[in-house]
Amino acid sequence: MKMVVLIDPEAWQPDDAQFEEGNEETVLDVEFHVTETLRELGHEVRVIPFDADIRTTIDALTEAAPDMVFNLTEHHAGERRMDKHIATLLELLRLRYTGAGPVGLTLCRDKALCKRLLSHHRIRVPRFIMLPIGKTSVPKRLAYPLMVKPGFEDGSDGISLASLARNEKDLAERVAMLHERMKQPVICEEFIEGREIYISITGNQRLHVYPAREVRFTNPDAGPQIATARVKLDEAYRRKWGIEFTDARLPEDLAARVARAGRRIYRLLQLRDYGRIDIRLTPEGQVVFLEANPNPDLTMGDEVAESARRDGVDYTQLIARILNLALRRGP
Repeated sequence: MKMVVLIDPEAWQPDDAQFEEGNEETVLDVEFHVTETLRELGHEVRVIPFDADIRTTIDALTEAAPDMVFNLTEHHAGERRMDKHIATLLELLRLRYTGAGPVGLTLCRDKALCKRLLSHHRIRVPRFIMLPIGKTSVPKRLAYPLMVKPGFEDGSDGISLASLARNEKDLAERVAMLHERMKQPVICEEFIEGREIYISITGNQRLHVYPAREVRFTNPDAGPQIATARVKLDEAYRRKWGIEFTDARLPEDLAARVARAGRRIYRLLQLRDYGRIDIRLTPEGQVVFLEANPNPDLTMGDEVAESARRDGVDYTQLIARILNLALRRGP
């Protein structure tokens, strides 16, 4: 097929615009991995960055006239809440594309809306409140410590060890800082002790749940068990503090219960083709929803690819599976 890989503009490299050489700056990036794999599968691939000038992008997509767009975008002009509008534009252009549609992206992007919906359907979520810009206090019904996070980001943006507020002073300082830096509401939720588990899923009508992964903290001196931005991005930091992303070792009955919860959340949030659900397993074995990731990272070696690998699905097969799922959905 004629394929377009649609990427964020900062991922575009003028020296290797079509990710054909795999230079030092691109070879580790998801954009290179997906583009190279699609070519290995025999497709004709063109890489297009989603420009800040939407008309430029529309012209490029119209000229390319692809049979399918592999959508790797996460924002428009730095605003992650615009990701749903990119999907909407692709629909207005009558282009097939991979991954979540506007509704799924909307439900997952707004952390408070997402948790309210799931709570309504009796999925356990931490008690929380969303604080608009200018407000820094929470109701007394919320018990400390509280996790303080940007309301519309992902990938642990804005999350550090300082995100765990243990009293009103900590909370007010962290909320004010995030309001100032991120220019968006902040969600404050009760911190759930337990194992952080990642559930990767592919499918639409029928869903396939891959073996769970987790972030494991082996050093008790590492501080609160939080998957901060540094934990996710800094390998040296993980080595220093004994933190590893690894296969989750769950008893069979618990693994089945985790998979059922993942399927239900995936459907309620209207995810498509592929997605990842992040939960906490409490010491009592309760499943608590943290957040959902539509169009999660497909980098080789990241959680989705590693979960698939453990299930006997290599990276090329995974990309082909996502592509075929998008094709079967039709126009």
